[in-house]
Amino acid sequence: MWPFALLALVAIYELVAQAVISARVAPDADWASAATFVRGELAPTDLVIVAPAWADPILRRELGDRIPLAAAGRSDLAAYERVWELSIRGRRAAELEGARETMPPALERVFGAVTVRRFDLGASSVRLDLTSSLRDAEVRRGARTCAWRRSAPQGGGLGAGPLTPAEHFFCGPEPWLWVGETATEDLDLQGRHCVWQHPAGTEPIATTYRDVELPGRVVLYGGIYYLHERDEVHGPVDVRVLVDGAEVGRMRHRDGEGWKRMEATTREGRGDVTIEVTAPDPNMRTFCWSASLRGPAREVGE
Repeated sequence: MWPFALLALVAIYELVAQAVISARVAPDADWASAATFVRGELAPTDLVIVAPAWADPILRRELGDRIPLAAAGRSDLAAYERVWELSIRGRRAAELEGARETMPPALERVFGAVTVRRFDLGASSVRLDLTSSLRDAEVRRGARTCAWRRSAPQGGGLGAGPLTPAEHFFCGPEPWLWVGETATEDLDLQGRHCVWQHPAGTEPIATTYRDVELPGRVVLYGGIYYLHERDEVHGPVDVRVLVDGAEVGRMRHRDGEGWKRMEATTREGRGDVTIEVTAPDPNMRTFCWSASLRGPAREVGE
């Protein structure tokens, strides 16, 4: 009789487990109510996130039209002054660990199984988002100017690398030698809003922003498309940041380092800011960067 009894116990366990799982699922109506509330409160400098991270598809279903590419592919919280967190099962977003240690939520509302919290981070330190301002820049390959062109978007898709945007600087003749605002997947398979700037070897590809405000800091993140970094068999990528032709910071990105951060101090005033990329061996060096000019750092989100 033991085999039959064991079979009955397994069946009972499965039924109980299914009931527990179903009871923990946040109803769609709760998500919708929470999203409606947040939608009515959002300001242009607000960010919406979700906890746990695996619930992100639900957040996009409910509020995807209020999550632009720059927000979905952000590198940190510096550009945002308030963060709305939609949470289930008592979870908290990893990005807000620093905020929770220094400040309680400014607002908390419960919509059934979904909890909404708002964190007020203070004024943003970002003065100029270089990634989103690429069209105002100049791009050169060595001494040659890269032409701005419009064409049909190309590439993209699972395993195919970043999409070549319809508008970009073309430095060719190699088809991958373009500079453009796009999105990539880093070593952790996180989407990143960034500027594709594939190196051409030791001949620099340089993106320059003329006569911009220098608030004191430049923060740059960079990484390589995950399929070309994860095996750790290719050479490094070198990035230099220059102000009026003088180097203020540099970063060497090696395979395995993922989405890497670099910060440099600049003088204040106005000047030309250049981001220069080279590589001893440019093979599979599908480098993409995100950068901004910032004032003094605030306590949270930097």
